[in-house]
Amino acid sequence: MADLLFELGVEEIPALAVSGIRDQLRDLFLARLAQDQIAYGDIECVANNRRLMVHIAKIPEKTASKEETVLGPAKRIALDDRGLPTIALKKFCEFQKVKLTDVVEIDTPKGKYLGITRAGGGSDVAALFTAGIPAILAGLTFPKTMVWNESRQPFIRPIKNILVLFNNKPLDCEFAGVKSSNKVFGHLLLSDSYFEVNSFKDYIQGLNKNFIILKEEERRSKILAEILDIEEELECKVKLDDEMLNYYLYSNEYPVVFSGSFDSKYLNLPAEIITTFMTHEKKLLPVADHSGKLTNHFVGVANIPDENKKVSRGNEKVIQAAFEDAQFFWEIDRKEDYFALKQLLKNVTFQKELGTYFEKVERLAALVDLLVNETQNGALRSKLQKAAFNCKNDLLTKMVREFPSLQGIMGGLYLQAAGEDETVWKAIYGHYKPRGLTDEKLADLGAGILSIADRMDNISGFVGKGIKISSSKDPYGIRRDANAVIKIIIDLELDLDLAPLIRLAVLNFAKNDAELEQNFKTIRELLAARLENYLKDYLKYRYDVVNAVMGQNTMVIRDKFLKARAIVKLIDSGMIEPLAALHRRLKNICSNSERCKFSEGLLKEKEEKILSDVFKESKSRIDDLIMNKNYLQASSEILEMKPIIDRFFEKILVMDKNMPLRRNRIALLQHIDELLTAVADFSLLVEIKPGGKT
Repeated sequence: MADLLFELGVEEIPALAVSGIRDQLRDLFLARLAQDQIAYGDIECVANNRRLMVHIAKIPEKTASKEETVLGPAKRIALDDRGLPTIALKKFCEFQKVKLTDVVEIDTPKGKYLGITRAGGGSDVAALFTAGIPAILAGLTFPKTMVWNESRQPFIRPIKNILVLFNNKPLDCEFAGVKSSNKVFGHLLLSDSYFEVNSFKDYIQGLNKNFIILKEEERRSKILAEILDIEEELECKVKLDDEMLNYYLYSNEYPVVFSGSFDSKYLNLPAEIITTFMTHEKKLLPVADHSGKLTNHFVGVANIPDENKKVSRGNEKVIQAAFEDAQFFWEIDRKEDYFALKQLLKNVTFQKELGTYFEKVERLAALVDLLVNETQNGALRSKLQKAAFNCKNDLLTKMVREFPSLQGIMGGLYLQAAGEDETVWKAIYGHYKPRGLTDEKLADLGAGILSIADRMDNISGFVGKGIKISSSKDPYGIRRDANAVIKIIIDLELDLDLAPLIRLAVLNFAKNDAELEQNFKTIRELLAARLENYLKDYLKYRYDVVNAVMGQNTMVIRDKFLKARAIVKLIDSGMIEPLAALHRRLKNICSNSERCKFSEGLLKEKEEKILSDVFKESKSRIDDLIMNKNYLQASSEILEMKPIIDRFFEKILVMDKNMPLRRNRIALLQHIDELLTAVADFSLLVEIKPGGKT
């Protein structure tokens, strides 16, 4: 058995894009293996910002032999009236180099044909990879691409080298004007040469000698261990989140953790200025003491050993200068009338074709007004409108102009320092949150309402502008804004129907009624898709659980989340099997019948009268449970009716010849089906074993 070793060497890819490209590459290799029917044992795909590696083990040198069918002429043409072979059949046999006795009759959708079957030889796997690898690379998609040589092949970054070894022999591939070889480059700074690779073992040894830690888990462990050493040395706690860890993981081939410090006088600045500047502007980690209070230390990760503290001293100089500027801006900006800055937003463009920031905040105030009504928080109206009108003023402050990552935060901090009402400054402070699904829960209602308004204005504007997003392209962050809306609604437990908000938001950008309806539909579908993604990929709910709640055409996001959560609990409790079976049986009858009208006067048999009485007695109670979003208890109470329903099916012929009786019985079952469907479409559940999560 052979193995395949592939490496793509590139100029530095943005660190946070690496894992997505790695996953794409793995999926494309798997698809190609399936397409070419290449058997394999294990596949490993690892990456950093300068190389993408795929290693596939236990591959045969030829694909498996398979039987091949070759159709000849139709039977009516191949044989004459006496059943003897015609010239057409003889020519076919001559061309295929077979005897007449080798011919067999073959049934096809077009009728009977004569032909042959024979064993086909397996394909040469090396040749399949030689042809397949350029196609795989061409199949990668990126948010942004560049062209750098005469091939004009777009790619995320210029390609430096391609390594392809099959069975320890180089394959001749070419992509983007770069020919494959058996050479690989080492560390950008610690190794100045290429090295030759003749096997996977050579590859691993060569990387180790040239200061490359290939395995992502090894780099992760090294980073975390060295951070722990610094924490113990400084008796502190380093503030490391998943995003920063992933940044370090994919931007360094030989990560080395370093630490530094700055003048403690800058700790008088608001902590947000220090931490946001460090993480967003300089990719450094703040350090706190064990009580959570910031210290004047910081931690970073470099791609080289920090000999003689050159790296840490360089960062200390940068931070010292930046904090000196921040101290100055903090003092100067607070002397300005923050609210007067709103008028100056008339001169600041939000986006081409979408007006100025002044126009944007006017739109936000209207959206906030609607949201206050929809969430029944009228007491917050005047304060949140004040926040909406002034939430972008800090774009004109010296601090934000110098450090853009402090948008929103500075507006809140300046107003807090000026003694502004807490509801107002907190709403402004938090309205850019959350930045991602993994962010901590947004706790402030005002910030959540303003953030939803801001995101919906962004989405509606860009959709109205005709911006399209795809699986790989989302240049304006439309998908990120939609994710934020979903997360805020669920985190703040907002029983909010988004349909009126979407309609008001798109009204600001649609040129006519047809465009308004199309934009409304586009945004509704976008939010539904992002909710589905949130449930499946973030909460890890099973696909059939998600399908069971997504069918109802509503934009009450929290409703679908609560229903999915209830189904997961029903699955784990073992209650889902009878519910799913019941709903499938009801659907089989109800979905194939027109809407029928129910009348108690047409109840004839004992079992249907009992079912009607039990349903009538239970319905109002179950309706109340559904109205109060207690979907778990509602489902349990519906399940209590199942023995009565089963008895009904045993004793009653639903499809009676007497049409009034038949329609009445169908109508009764339709009412029960509607009660179940008000919770979810349980008939879509295909896996009833415990484990509602993947």
